Amino acid sequence: MDERLNLQLLEHRRFPRYPCRGAAEILQSGRHSGQGTVSKISRGGCYIETARPLPLGTEVQLRLTVADIGLYIGAKVACTDLVGMGMEFMVVPPEQGNKLAQTIEKVTGTDFSPAVLQAERTQPNTMAFRITREVAPDILAEIIKRINEKGVLTRQELLDIVKANR
Repeated sequence: MDERLNLQLLEHRRFPRYPCRGAAEILQSGRHSGQGTVSKISRGGCYIETARPLPLGTEVQLRLTVADIGLYIGAKVACTDLVGMGMEFMVVPPEQGNKLAQTIEKVTGTDFSPAVLQAERTQPNTMAFRITREVAPDILAEIIKRINEKGVLTRQELLDIVKANR
């Protein structure tokens, strides 16, 4: 039996999610349909805690207020659970996209340059790597080192670390 344990690193989300606190008003056909609390946000969507999650695939307009910034974005329900729903942003107009970037910058304290935002948009949705037990400690050590140096690790830096240590 092979003694090596293969671990698979999968990145399921296109954009990193950030914890936050904000208000959400949910509109369907221009009418108030519900409300909730935004607890996570990303460039691609948000999670809304609500007592009345909508069915999967439901398309809505969201009025969000996060970090004192108001957003008005079309979204659809991507997942639900007992305490809320994950919302995937649909078409985001440029003005709202800029406000979304400002919101994430305020929530994270990180400046997202146009180059970083463009790199995020061009990354594939899913990537898989096999990491052997032997190299896992080296990869983890390099990840910790980079985070301690810079305070943040981009997706590309993570990929470079994994590729260099395979």
